[in-house]
Amino acid sequence: MDLFRRSERMQRWLDWYGADHRNPVNHRIHIICIPLIVFSAMGFMGLSHHWTFYGVPFGLPELALAALLAFYAQHDLKLALLAVPIGAVMAVLARHLPWQAHAGIFAAAWIAQFIGHGVYEKNRPSLMANLISLVVAPAYLLDGLLVKLKP
Repeated sequence: MDLFRRSERMQRWLDWYGADHRNPVNHRIHIICIPLIVFSAMGFMGLSHHWTFYGVPFGLPELALAALLAFYAQHDLKLALLAVPIGAVMAVLARHLPWQAHAGIFAAAWIAQFIGHGVYEKNRPSLMANLISLVVAPAYLLDGLLVKLKP
């Protein structure tokens, strides 16, 4: 058994998501906006109560990241390993912005994505068809990064 083998289900999700993002302008919009949405969502989650574990603070952003990483690891360990440092940096940095900044980032990024689909892609966002796209979208971008990093 290959530890780094991608599940067939993850490959189907990535193919499905990619089919809705073929226009180069819309694709670039998503490359910028998906990380911004994840970042601002972590910022909103960071407004909640925090706990400490052996002196290390954690809260909903870290719990959500752990759940997402577990999901990714189940389907593609390489994606999960790439997501760890990116997600950790986002979780730490997101704590340092006020909620108003996160609200603006979140709204602007979603509006840009809807414009990308309406004006450039001329189709509805994948989110309208299946909520799994909320976790597949970041995986799709990570997969693109893996392709670029591959020797």
